[in-house]
Order: sequence, then structure tokens, then C-alpha cells
Amino acid sequence: MSSKEEVGESRAHVVYNGSASRINEIGLQLYPVSEYDSGGGLPYAPVDWPNTGDKWEWRAGKRITSSGAFKDRYLYLPKHFKAPKGGKKNVFRSKISVKKYLQYEYPDMDINQFFASFSWMIPSKQSPSSKDIDFDSDMKERSTSSGTKLQYLLSDSPIRAITCKAGNKICSSLTVENPFPAMLCDICCSEPGFCRDCCCILCCKTISSDYDGYSYIRCEAIIEGYICGHVSHLDCALRAYMAGTVGGNINLDAQYLCRYCDSRLDLVPHALKLLNTCTSVASRADIEKILNVGICILRGSQKRSGKELLHRIESIKAKLMKGVCIQDTFKKESCVDSTGNFSALSSSCLC
Repeated sequence: MSSKEEVGESRAHVVYNGSASRINEIGLQLYPVSEYDSGGGLPYAPVDWPNTGDKWEWRAGKRITSSGAFKDRYLYLPKHFKAPKGGKKNVFRSKISVKKYLQYEYPDMDINQFFASFSWMIPSKQSPSSKDIDFDSDMKERSTSSGTKLQYLLSDSPIRAITCKAGNKICSSLTVENPFPAMLCDICCSEPGFCRDCCCILCCKTISSDYDGYSYIRCEAIIEGYICGHVSHLDCALRAYMAGTVGGNINLDAQYLCRYCDSRLDLVPHALKLLNTCTSVASRADIEKILNVGICILRGSQKRSGKELLHRIESIKAKLMKGVCIQDTFKKESCVDSTGNFSALSSSCLC
């Protein structure tokens, strides 16, 4: 254990008495680390919680924000804890996933005080700007008396000027008003040039609205009255094993797993939307491209609706490959709706 960790740990103490948590006023001295560095306890993970002697662990990722902090950071449960339900081993990739776990296991605790006991922000040695980071600012705001709320970032403010941070003139944020305010995001949305409405959360590049936005998916999960709203290229999500049908601990069945809030979204309705979009596309190459996306997100699904829709899409693609004209390709096809029911349709009538 480093001397800095020893100093930090001696200045914080957390006790869980079964109904509520109590956290003393603390002051943490943060220090920059290298990518993939890891450690236990303060200043980047809790100690003595929920029991005296418990030590959580942390690990830094690779991506770094413009402010010099790690965009990806991970929090690990103490080794004797059981893995969270539906989680991957004992690791949390976001504050949202930690919060869900704590609310389930310790419903009466004060989650704000839990996060105030350590620093979620981990400064990086690799960033030239790390020397200018106010390492104490993160803790100063969160160490105030209970009831203090974090202010929205400029990009997340519901009353901000109507502009796109990515400079995208056709960003949906300029034309579509969401009835729910966006949840606070201090990871990707704190980056200059990143817009949660039109930038992929995985590659940070802008999405395309071509053909009704067939190539991306938006997380519309509502958590405590706030919408996640982060978007991802479906291709990026498929490559990262966060979309489609994935086994193991991730356990997806024609679903999308949001990188930010860990919510799951059924992709069968999206695949059905792709099929309907194809009926108004004149380019054979573009139709094939759109159908391929549907095939990728449905392949391997165990859902009845997913299997039947996949069969239909593959049948249409096979006709295109044989040179059947586009208009005839969609004739006399059986169509499956999102509930898995079939109906015979003509080329001008798709479900």
C-alpha cells in the first residue's frame, strides 16, 4: 500500500448499522495513475463498508477525458462478497450499476454519502492536462452536508442553449424535445465535442440519420424520472458484444446493453423497423446493407419472434441476391409482428 493510500484511509471511516450509513467528513488527496493501474481502498474505492475491514478495489481503464481523468474506471466488490445479480463477476463499470446494486442489497442506505466517501474521478498521468486538474474539487462538492445536489453539466442542462456540442446541424436535439430531462453524465458527456444525442457512446463518432436511423440504437431507459438517452452505432455494439445474442455473463437475446446505464433494450422491434424501412428504399445495395444489420442483431436469438423475423429477412435477402426485382422481393411474404404473429402481406403492406 502506498503512503498516499495510507493517509487517505486514515481520514475516512464508513459504518453501516443495518438501516442507514454514516460517513464522517473526509478530505482525500488524489494522485494521477497510469492506464490499467489498480489498487484497493481510498482514495478511489470505499473502505470499511459495509463492515469494518471491508476494502473495495478499483482499476483505471484506457480512455482519458480532455480534463485529464479516466473516462473508463471500474469498481470491484470486496472479495468475499457475492457477485451482483446479472453482473459480470464482481465488477461495476458505471455509477449507475453500483447504485442499482446498493439499492437492491441495502435499500435503506444513503447512496449519496457512499459515493462521497471516495473519489469516482481518477486522474491520469498520461494526460498533459492532469497537472492542471483541481483534484480536490470533486470531493469538496460531494463532501458537503447531505441534501446537496450536483449541478447539471452544461451539456445536460434542460435549459441550455439549443446547440449541438458536436457541431452536428442535423442533431435530433435541435428538433426533438424530450419530455424527460437527461440524467447526469460525468463521463462521456463532460467531453467537449461529445453530444449524447448524436455521438456514439462507444466510438464517439456521430451517428447517421440515413434511412430513419437504421444503423444506431438509442437507450430510452427512464431511471428515477431521467432518461439515459445515450446512442450507439449498432455495428460498434455488436463488435463490443453489447448487442445481438451474447452468452455467458452478459446473456443477451436479441438485445442491446447500454454502456452507460446497463439497461437492456429488445432489438426485435428495431429489426422490424429495418424491414419496413426497406420497402421505401430504391437502392438494392442499401437494402442489402440494412437487411444485414437486422440479420446480425437477430442471429442466434431464442425468441420465437426473433427467429421468425430472421427467417423472413434472410428470405428477402436471398431473393435480392438471385436478382429478383426489388418490388417483387417483398411480394407474398409472411410478416411477423413484435409479438411473434404471422400475417400474409403484399409488397405494399408490411407490418
